[in-house]
Amino acid sequence: MPWAPSFSHLYVEKEALGYPLAKAIMERFPNSELVQISDYKEVFNRPKQNFEQQKKSSQLILAVKKDHFLYDGSRFVQDHDNPNFHYNALSLNCVYDCSYCYLQGMYGSANQVCFVNLDDFFAATTEAIVQRRKPEHPLYLCISYDTDLLAFESVAPYSRKWIEYCTGREGDLLIEIRTKSANFSALADLKPQSGVILAWSISPEKVCRQYEHRAPGQNARIKAMSAAVQAGWQVRLCIDPILPVNEWKDAYRELVDSVFNEIEPGSLLDAHIGVFRMNTGFFRNIRKRRQPVDLYYRPWQRANDTVTHSQEERANLTGFVRNLLSTKLPEGCIRTW
Repeated sequence: MPWAPSFSHLYVEKEALGYPLAKAIMERFPNSELVQISDYKEVFNRPKQNFEQQKKSSQLILAVKKDHFLYDGSRFVQDHDNPNFHYNALSLNCVYDCSYCYLQGMYGSANQVCFVNLDDFFAATTEAIVQRRKPEHPLYLCISYDTDLLAFESVAPYSRKWIEYCTGREGDLLIEIRTKSANFSALADLKPQSGVILAWSISPEKVCRQYEHRAPGQNARIKAMSAAVQAGWQVRLCIDPILPVNEWKDAYRELVDSVFNEIEPGSLLDAHIGVFRMNTGFFRNIRKRRQPVDLYYRPWQRANDTVTHSQEERANLTGFVRNLLSTKLPEGCIRTW
């Protein structure tokens, strides 16, 4: 498996033990040591953890989420102009280890938390659908915002469960499952749903090797994305963040060529592009917690509690990639952060 953490220990809340999802996950790790806990925060939020060391061998924590089953959409994420934009947190942290990821600055722990009370998430979503601000638009829900669910599907089948929940809710609910995984085969037996968007974040191979540790390479993601397109799913191409690595223009030109050598342009739903951006507090935490990475020592611009490129550099990066995509896709199908 591309994610391959050891999970030698399973920390399980006592309240979580009776949930079917918790039982199924525990059965997948019969040789792991089971440690019962009262609250996942006892392990996940304890002080003076070493994120760098934990990431080398993260552990799994099974918990019951008590509240906040939906959050209002973040300003750091493209909302596709949908006024009913929300996301949820089914799992905390990610099996990948991308250098630019804000999660390493958001959490002091590199361990993975899985919330097992899916029915409570579904109930909250059903209520939100009924109460959405603009009923003429569906509830737009990103379920893989704080993690990569498809990469974790063989452990916790969240994506499958949510796709099944979407069935029959066309027009009222639209979910996006964003991933860097090559694991489309985990969903290949399911019927495509009009209320589900599978969104692949794809980077040039140079960026994959330099900054996207543990994630599949460029071509493996493109092949997974192509398989989803051929199976009839709505597929979104995400080139985000665009990073100014050495000879970046050649790298992104090759990436776009590789995508559309494999996939017919008209078969994609749309494309989203963006640049590096991060909350200043998370950025500061990462510089303290992780080994030095050149990304965090560039001449960034800081404004409105955000670290990002200068306006000129941002326009240069997004403009170049947008122009590449505009030779393949209609302008209206290309969204820029």
